[in-house]
Amino acid sequence: MNVFNDAVLKSMYVEYHIPCDRLVSDPDLLRDFSDDYSRRSGYRVEPAKLSHRLLNLRRRGEANGGLCRLQRGYYGRGN
Repeated sequence: MNVFNDAVLKSMYVEYHIPCDRLVSDPDLLRDFSDDYSRRSGYRVEPAKLSHRLLNLRRRGEANGGLCRLQRGYYGRGN
C-alpha cells in the first residue's frame, strides 16, 4: 500500500529547490521536509521512508512520473 501523495512530494521538491541527494543525506533538512510533508498531506511518515520514496522518484525521472530536474543557478565563471 502506497501511503505517499506523490503530487505533494513533487510540488514540495520544486518549492524547496534542494537536490534530492542533499535532501536525503542531511538529517535536519530531511526532518523538516518530512514534518512539512506530514502537515500538507495528512500522512505521518518516517523520514527514512520518505527519503526512500524520494530516491525512487528521482530514479524514475520526470518523463516516467518521477521528480523533475531542478534548474541550476549559473552566473558564469568567476561569480
